Amino acid sequence: MRLIASLLVLLLAAPAFAQKEDLFGSGKAVVFREETMDRRFAKSKLAKMLAEGSQDPACVQLMGALFVALAEIGPTLHKRDENFVLDPNLKAAIETQATTPSFPAMAYLLSMVRRVMIDKRLPDAWLETAKAINPQVKIIDLGKLKMLNEGVSLVDSSYFQIPILKQRYYLEVVGANSAVTTDVAASFRDAYLDRAVAWGGAQLIDAGSNAPKKKKGKKYNPVEFGELVAILEWLPPDPRKTEIDFYGDASKKPPPPVKIIAKLAPKQFSDLEKAARGQRMMVRGQFWEMNRDVTEVEVRDAVLFEDRDWYGAMLADPNVIAACPAAINELTGIGPAQPGGFKH
Repeated sequence: MRLIASLLVLLLAAPAFAQKEDLFGSGKAVVFREETMDRRFAKSKLAKMLAEGSQDPACVQLMGALFVALAEIGPTLHKRDENFVLDPNLKAAIETQATTPSFPAMAYLLSMVRRVMIDKRLPDAWLETAKAINPQVKIIDLGKLKMLNEGVSLVDSSYFQIPILKQRYYLEVVGANSAVTTDVAASFRDAYLDRAVAWGGAQLIDAGSNAPKKKKGKKYNPVEFGELVAILEWLPPDPRKTEIDFYGDASKKPPPPVKIIAKLAPKQFSDLEKAARGQRMMVRGQFWEMNRDVTEVEVRDAVLFEDRDWYGAMLADPNVIAACPAAINELTGIGPAQPGGFKH
């Protein structure tokens, strides 16, 4: 179990980092090599089913739950270490709804992530299976799986979210004392800008071309067509909601939002025309610029994905999943005692 135990599922609560080295690590991606548990997974009934598909309703529920989680993990896979980020509500759903006494769903999800990292891409057959079952499952983000299928692209650190950016800026720049003789603002930019990021929890304000408006009577010139830009806002938590205000101080204002200017990559994996204003989105791209008070940031080569709220998510029924022939533990060889005392 050493291999599986080493690949932890992280919650979205951002830890504190004393130095940028703690936040980004060495900057070199971890190399995943095939080990005993990976070979066991490759020979399992579940791995065969992911590649070949199934019409069994119980198995469709099982595959659907695992594909939903894998898709949500995909955009935040990072260079820093072997760990990956999974929404705590989605993690709880996998552990309680897709897990049975004889099937450790989280261990299989870990093996699926490792397979993708070892191969450096999502297998074609897995993508086709996900497409085939999504009309029944309905909530698999196929855009995220398509991105993984084209090749694993790692962000620098999934821990590097907007709250951490604002925290580090306050500590290293705003809070720098008078004894510091270096240009702290320049040092901060050198350390934190030009990083591959995946920032969730932003609201879409609008998206479109930044090309100048066509003048009346002027022919369309494709050279003048501007790049696509999305404007989003990230709203910081309002500390007033956790405070008791006995005096009704109206002068207290909520913290300002962070405006995200996302210059979009030519290829998007989700249909942006279906994204509504106010919808919660994830911005994935290269963190390129910021203003002095970190209320406006720019992300280039950005890809947008829907960032769903998984509170109360219903992925599967463990009683139904137990009926799937592939819902057995073939990773460790440990299962419940069989009737009659037979053990294998």
